[in-house]
Parts: sequence; structure tokens; C-alpha cells
Amino acid sequence: LMTKGFESVGGMDGLVKIPGIAETPAGMDRRVVTVDDGVLLNYGPRTDRVLTEIVEQLYAKGGKGQ
Repeated sequence: LMTKGFESVGGMDGLVKIPGIAETPAGMDRRVVTVDDGVLLNYGPRTDRVLTEIVEQLYAKGGKGQ
């Protein structure tokens, strides 16, 4: 998710109130990845770092990455 979008719905508590989100594995586990809007929308020399950060968030602290 883009960070500003995530914040605009009230963070995790607001996100899981959106119909259908709470029923997804991410919603049930309250695990989502957020990325700065500008970075996510612009491909370029930082793309490798962005992808690395996403992978680290998905698999951090025993995360299943699902």
C-alpha cells in the first residue's frame, strides 16, 4: 500500500474496516507493507532499494510473506 493511502483510511484499524479487507490473509493477520508514495510511483535508480525494503517487510521477524 502507498503510505498516504494507508494513513488516509486510519492506518491498520481503518484498513480492516473496509469491506473485504478483514477477510484477506493480510487483514486477518494485520500485516501489510507500506511504501512511500513518491518512491512507489517512480521507477528509476532507487527501484532496487524499494524492492529490497518490500521484501524485508514481507519476511521480517518470521513473516510468511503471504
